[in-house]
Amino acid sequence: RIGGHPDLVQGDARLEAHLVAHGIYCGDGDGYKKGKKRGLFQGAADWQLLLQVDSEEKTQMQWGDGGRIYFLIHKGDLAARNFDKVRLVLQCY
Repeated sequence: RIGGHPDLVQGDARLEAHLVAHGIYCGDGDGYKKGKKRGLFQGAADWQLLLQVDSEEKTQMQWGDGGRIYFLIHKGDLAARNFDKVRLVLQCY
């Protein structure tokens, strides 16, 4: 998928990208609690999906247990063409 809305396996990939961009580790639930406490959840809406790549056995691309990877960018960075600010989120089943 290119652009549009991510087909999510787990939680909101845009939220994870936003929290990580603010220096919050999201490998466990504590990062989400910290992000909520800091009032960062609303900022997730400012992130845009660039590319979603699904696992595919035929091409031998496997992300975890049949998951997906998402490349996301903040809308302001996209407008400024700051592609060095792209975040990758991995979600698996």
